[in-house]
Amino acid sequence: MVKSLKWMMMCGLVMALVAGCAGMGKKSDEELIGETMAQFKAALEAKNIDQIMTCVSEKFDHPEVGGKEEAKEMLQMGLDSGYADEGEVSLENMQITMNDDGTASVYPVEASSVQGSISVEVVLVKEGDKWLVSTINPDGM
Repeated sequence: MVKSLKWMMMCGLVMALVAGCAGMGKKSDEELIGETMAQFKAALEAKNIDQIMTCVSEKFDHPEVGGKEEAKEMLQMGLDSGYADEGEVSLENMQITMNDDGTASVYPVEASSVQGSISVEVVLVKEGDKWLVSTINPDGM
């Protein structure tokens, strides 16, 4: 009796482990995008330029800014000028849209600081198993 009870408990444990591992498959694109956005938010609020840039694709391009290096310089100037002082980024209302061109749009990303507030669309591109920022489109620009 004790032996069969132990056997049943062990079978139950094995089944629970198998079921748990089966649910640990690859993360969805939406989950990966959410992780990138959370890292981007934390880096922006910490004003950590190097951490911010780990979330940005080498393919970054914006018609008024340029590529990744120009974006880094502009961002550094903004940080140095106090535009991120007491800054907060809200992802609370963000919606993820998968675009036909293989990119994903996240909107609205709401940023505020002592300088004011703005909502932006963040466009990401998948590179390997990561989604990285490929451009940012501020409202009204």
